Amino acid sequence: MSIIIRGARLIDPSKQLDQVTDLHIKDSHIQAIGNLTGVRAASDIDAKGMILSPSFVDLHTCLRDLNQIQKGTIASETQAAASAGFTHLCPSPDTQPCSDAGSVISMIKNKVAAAGFCDLLPVAALTKDLKGTQLSNMESLSRAGCIGFSNASYDISDNTVLLRCYEYAATFGLKVFVQAQDQQLGDGHMHAGPTATRMGLDGIPVVAETLSISRHLQFMQHTGVSGHFNQLTSAAGVALIRQAKAQGMNITADVGIAHLCFTDTAIEGYRSQYHVQPPLRAESDRKALLAGIKDGTLDAICSAHQPHESAAKCAPFAATATGMAIYDMLVPLIQGLVAAEDLTWALAIQALSSNSATIALGKTTSLAIGEEANLTLIDPSHPWTLNSSSQLSRGTNQALANQQLKARVKLTIKGGLTSYIM
Repeated sequence: MSIIIRGARLIDPSKQLDQVTDLHIKDSHIQAIGNLTGVRAASDIDAKGMILSPSFVDLHTCLRDLNQIQKGTIASETQAAASAGFTHLCPSPDTQPCSDAGSVISMIKNKVAAAGFCDLLPVAALTKDLKGTQLSNMESLSRAGCIGFSNASYDISDNTVLLRCYEYAATFGLKVFVQAQDQQLGDGHMHAGPTATRMGLDGIPVVAETLSISRHLQFMQHTGVSGHFNQLTSAAGVALIRQAKAQGMNITADVGIAHLCFTDTAIEGYRSQYHVQPPLRAESDRKALLAGIKDGTLDAICSAHQPHESAAKCAPFAATATGMAIYDMLVPLIQGLVAAEDLTWALAIQALSSNSATIALGKTTSLAIGEEANLTLIDPSHPWTLNSSSQLSRGTNQALANQQLKARVKLTIKGGLTSYIM
């Protein structure tokens, strides 16, 4: 297939590229970049006013399926991911059955491959059935294609077990993904603050995150394991990561897009669409997370996509399922941050593509001649309404449902082939 994308703003922070020009894809690779007047291709795309970047890599998502098809299928959620510009996904291991065996990993990989929208970068369970008592067979799971190990949102309270996990991972050079929240202190429903007090809901204090971060940093430093922190939420958490990096620790960290865009005040009126874990926090925390992206303390932005059926969010707030369906909203949320001057497209693309790819793949995806074509084309001005007919995720827990939005992915190319076109 031969494709020419004309007049787009090419943004690739890994190559210090930010330029309006043309790009030619041929035989699945980037053939040329520059003025391509007179060059012809089977597909010729006028992309004036649009942004062309390396495709996105999602460091944390929930694909559902298996025994949760009422929430979404691998086909539906990977298609939704492609429509958000993603070509590579790191799914959470808290599947049903748990992703702690090669057979489960193979089943998920086969379903993703059959759907054809994205490539899978499996994250397997750190402990068997995520129970925190017995180590999973990490070396075998690594040979099955897993790029890292996580205990998802389940805390490992036994320090001996956690130490053994990290020692095992360090021995084989495996990466550990951490969702840092102390189990006992995290037994609440939203950020511990004035809003929780007014609403009579159990709060989760910031120390639930910082205590867990500190604990894991100690084990990482002791064992030398390569560690990545998923979904930081607080200013204090960002400060701890910043300090650890300054000390030379081999760690990276990301933040969910929801935590960059929303705060705990969104829950006013018991709006269950904003019931997420870890919780949305105060405006000062949101600003600190954005500052962390800008100064490089936080390496990446993840979706933390968690689709749910309507019934899961239709209950008293504390009894509703946690999580937000993100893929259909991700690009408009980024555009909202850009419009508010909280972020630039270059910073967002760096956090969603090159930095995320380096963490998950060990290499960047880039706009360079000779590179395999993994690209996303975004129209930042495209107006549309998010509703049941326009969304691709099966999740009904869309926080911006029925709202007029701005910005949408027009095209996603994976391995030189179109995986999504609007």
